[in-house]
This record gives sequence, C-alpha cells and structure tokens, in this order.
Amino acid sequence: MDGEFKVQLKHYDPVQIVRIFTEYYGDRLQDAYSKSAYRKSGILKKNDFCAGYQTNDSLFLVYNREGNTLKIYVEPVNQQDLNNLKDTINKYFKGVTEMLDDESIKWSKPQANILVEKCPLTGTVKTRWDQVKEIFENQREKLFLVPIGSVLASFLAIHWSILEKSEGAKDLKKAVISTLEAYIGLVLLLLVQLLFTGNKRQFTFKF
Repeated sequence: MDGEFKVQLKHYDPVQIVRIFTEYYGDRLQDAYSKSAYRKSGILKKNDFCAGYQTNDSLFLVYNREGNTLKIYVEPVNQQDLNNLKDTINKYFKGVTEMLDDESIKWSKPQANILVEKCPLTGTVKTRWDQVKEIFENQREKLFLVPIGSVLASFLAIHWSILEKSEGAKDLKKAVISTLEAYIGLVLLLLVQLLFTGNKRQFTFKF
C-alpha cells in the first residue's frame, strides 16, 4: 500500500525543482529508489524520478516533470497501516509545500491518492476559502434569508395597510436590527476564521 500527492505549480522549472529538493532533503534519490517498491517491480526506473528522500520508516520519490504538476510518490515501511500512510503523506506534504513557500514558488490544487485493494482513496485540503464558503453555506438561512424575509414582510405589511404604521414601523425596526446583527455576526465569524484559524496543511481522505 502506497500513495502519492501532487500540486500544480504556476511556473515549473525542472532545474530549480531538483536544486531545492537537493538543498532541503539531500541528494538521496539513489538510496530512496533502491528501497522503493518501484525498484523491485521494475515498472518505473530511477530516471523516471528527479529527486527522493528516505528515512528508516518511509521514503518519497519526485516524479519527473508532468506538465506543471509536481507529483510525489510516498511509501512507508509498514505498508499495512493505512493511518500511518495517511500521516506520512501529510508529513511530506507539509514539508514540501513549506519548502515551496520558502522558495516563493506558487502552488495550488493539492490532491492526494491512496490505492487500497484497487479502491482509490482521494485526499483534499480545506483551504481558508473553502472554510469561508462553508460558513456562508451553514449560516445562509440564519444570517440572510430569515432577517431579510422579516424586513420584507414588515415593509409589505405597512405598504398593504395590514398593520398600523406605528406597529409596522416597530416591526420593521426590529427586523432591520435583526438583519444588522446577522451581518455583524457573519463579519465576526469570518474575522475569526481568517485571522485566528490557519490553513491546515493536511489532506482529509475519503473513499
């Protein structure tokens, strides 16, 4: 059982990629490849990779350029422990993306895959923008539809003389205040999310 993760690079310079992997992880391609399942299977040769890294419990190999995609194969020593493989992928994903940030290399669209008994397990990363969209989705009715509906109902009640102007004005005032409270609540939620909750550099895996 093994896996891989990939990111899209805004500008892919193969010479730069080899250089920074060598600087951050050392020139360990030969060692990593020799310990990998690919060497035993012969499906891919060492020349199919441009960099690698190997420890006592895991390794990764960086595929040669595929368009603007930086793709990395990950293999733990214990290939029977799915949770260990997930943790290993996330460990290397965090390290590699921090390395790209240090080198001012723009990356996007992270994705991971694990093949478990011919059933793919796909991993995605929830970015700040994803978290903001989730807030809007979860709070849509409470923060938008209900207060705006109250304002509209109060206005129509006054317009159609269903309520006295004084009573309608009070209801309209309450509805406006409720709407303002809803928007203020939304702004506070977004500020907390954006300022105090960092991006989690880890994949969430789903079948």
